[in-house]
Amino acid sequence: MFQKAKFWIFSVSFLIVLYGISAAFFSKREPYKEISVFMDVLHRVRDDYVEVPNMNNVQDGAMKGLIEALDPYCSFLTKSQYEDLQKRRENSRASAGIVLSKRSDVIYVVSCERNGPAAESGIRAGDYLIAINGQGVEDRSIIEVDSLLRGEAGAKLKATIFRNSRTQPLDVELTLKTPANSVVSKMLDDKIGMLAVSSLADSSVEQAKIKLKTLISAGAKKLILDLRDCAAGSPSDGAALANFFLSSGVIYFSQNRKGERVEVVEANPERCITDLPMAVLIDGSTGGAAEIAAGALKDQKRATIVGERSFGIGSSPKNIPLKNGAVLIISTARFCTPSGKVIEQDESLRNTGIQPDTKAPDDDQRQELAVESYYDDQDDAKYKQIQEKIEKIQLNKALEILAGMPGSIKKAA
Repeated sequence: MFQKAKFWIFSVSFLIVLYGISAAFFSKREPYKEISVFMDVLHRVRDDYVEVPNMNNVQDGAMKGLIEALDPYCSFLTKSQYEDLQKRRENSRASAGIVLSKRSDVIYVVSCERNGPAAESGIRAGDYLIAINGQGVEDRSIIEVDSLLRGEAGAKLKATIFRNSRTQPLDVELTLKTPANSVVSKMLDDKIGMLAVSSLADSSVEQAKIKLKTLISAGAKKLILDLRDCAAGSPSDGAALANFFLSSGVIYFSQNRKGERVEVVEANPERCITDLPMAVLIDGSTGGAAEIAAGALKDQKRATIVGERSFGIGSSPKNIPLKNGAVLIISTARFCTPSGKVIEQDESLRNTGIQPDTKAPDDDQRQELAVESYYDDQDDAKYKQIQEKIEKIQLNKALEILAGMPGSIKKAA
C-alpha cells in the first residue's frame, strides 16, 4: 500500500512539473502559442458542444483545415481516403485532360488539354468545379478531385461548373479518354517550325523530341515552341523539354524555407538537339512543367517569351505517412528559374508565374477583346472566336520577333 502511495505521489508530482515546464516553454516560444489555442479549441468542443462529438472526426477536420490553409497543393488524407485514392489511381487509365488548382478555396480549372475530354465538353480554363456526378467537391483536396476525374476509357462523368459570366451553375457531360497525341508540329512560312505541346505528362516529352527532330530534318530555320494551355507533367518533364534547346547551364532549382538550394537541375549537353533561334508562347493556362521549361529558356536568353503571364504552379510535394494510417501531403520546396525567380510566389498573384518578354495581346488589344466578350461570353461559338483572335495575335507577334532574328549557323541532327 505504501509503495502504491509513493507511486501516485511521484506520478502527480511529475505531471505538475511537466505542466510547469510546458507552460514556460510555450509562453517563451512564440511559434508554439498557436498550439495551445488549438488544443483549447479541441477541449472546448469536447466539453461544451451541444452533443457528444466524435472527436476522431473533429480531429480529422481540424487537421484538414490546418494543412489545406498552407497552400492549394497541401492535403490531409485519412487512412480510408488515402486507400480509396490509391485504388482509383491503380484503376485509372483515362482522364478528363484537365489540370486543377484552388482559388479562394474553390477548385479552379487551370487548363484543359487541347482536344481532351474537358475541352470537348465545353469546360474552360477559369471555370470553378462544384461537383462531379452530383457529389460536391468543395471540401475535397485537389488530389482527391483529380482522382475523381480519372477512370476507365469511355466512362462518362457529369461535371457541375460555375463560370463568372453565368448566374447559375452549368452541368456538362464528358467521356474519359486515354491520353491522346498532345504534341503537334507543322512547318510555317519562311521555314519556321512550330511545336505545340499541350501536355508534358506520360510520353509527351518523347513525342516532342521526335517531332522536333522531324522539323529540323525538314529544313526548319527557326522555331516556335507553343506551351499555351500546357500544365500537366512533372518538373523533370519540363527540364527534359528545356534541355532539347539548352546545352549548358541551370534549368531550374528548388529551395527550402530557409532559401537554401536543395536540388539543382542542369542541362546535359548530350541531350541538346538544336540551337535554332526560337520564340516560346505562354498564357494564363501555362503551368507546372511548362513553366519550368519557359523559365529556363527565358533566363538563359535562349528564347523570347511571348504571350501572357503563366499561372504559377511550382511547389515540391512530399507524402508523410502518419501512425494512424493518415497521410500528409505538404510542400517542402519551391521551384525557381535559373535567375532565382520563384515560380509559385504568393497568394496575391502579383509575382507568381513566368512573365513574358513581350506581352500579347497588349493592354489596348486586351481591353478591346474584353469589351467584345463581355456580353457574349456565354456563347461558346463567340468564346472560341475570341480565343482564336488571341492565339492569332500571339502567334503573329512571335513571327514578327523571329523575323528580326538572324538564323543559326549550326543545326543538330
